[in-house]
Formats: sequence, C-alpha cells, structure tokens
Amino acid sequence: MNTLGIDHVGVAVDNLEEAIKLYTEKVGMKLVHKEDLPDRGIRVAFLVGDDGVAAVELMEPMNHDDPNNTVAKFIKSKGQGMHHLAVKVRDISESLKEMEAMGMNLIDKGPRRGARGHLVAFVHPKSVMGVLLELVQEAHH
Repeated sequence: MNTLGIDHVGVAVDNLEEAIKLYTEKVGMKLVHKEDLPDRGIRVAFLVGDDGVAAVELMEPMNHDDPNNTVAKFIKSKGQGMHHLAVKVRDISESLKEMEAMGMNLIDKGPRRGARGHLVAFVHPKSVMGVLLELVQEAHH
C-alpha cells in the first residue's frame, strides 16, 4: 500500500467552539473548514498551521448521550483527546483490498463519503497497534 502522507490527526472534543478557540488562540492554528456530518452524528472543524499542510480535525458529537455515536462513546470512555490518525492514499478501494489481503481488521469494507467530501474508510485499532487508522482519498481523484 502506498500512502501519500498524513492527512490529519482527529481529536474528540466535548465542545467544538471552545476547542476551535483554544487551537486558534493558544496553539496558533487557523480554521480552514467546518461542517456538520449528520449521518455520522458529529460536527467537525479542520485547522492548519502556518505551513497549510499539517491538519487537526476537531470532532464533537451532536448528541453526547447517543450510545451509538462513536465519538460520544470515545469521550465517555477515554475523555477528550486523540481519536484517530488519517493517512492520504491514492486509491482507497485498492488500499482496502490490500489491507484485507494482509489480514488487517477493517471497520469499513468499502469507502464512504466523509468530511470535506473526501472518501474515507477506517481500519480497526487492533490491526494498527491500538491506533484507529483512517484512510482518506481526496474527492477529485
């Protein structure tokens, strides 16, 4: 599998607006994208540093008490913090086939539409030393 680099680090937060304020005012990042993903039950914001490349995705559950919301469950069990690492791939479907052939535990057998209109899929933390891995293919590919 050929990764193109890190796309972003996902951070689960209780309050998106407070987290945006912290990352912009105290960490010095810039807000570049914000959207609601009702099908996933989350609100997200993407921030970058001065290089415009390194990204952080802040994620807040729309309903903190929803037992089926993965971000709400994460915060309830582990607290706020790093949720996942996302890597860019050229061809997400091909990458998923390769990973499955290597015996990796896939959460998503196929890509789905994620934030920023990109195609995404997740690999179970058990296959990646305890880290939830997101594969990201930019929408224009």
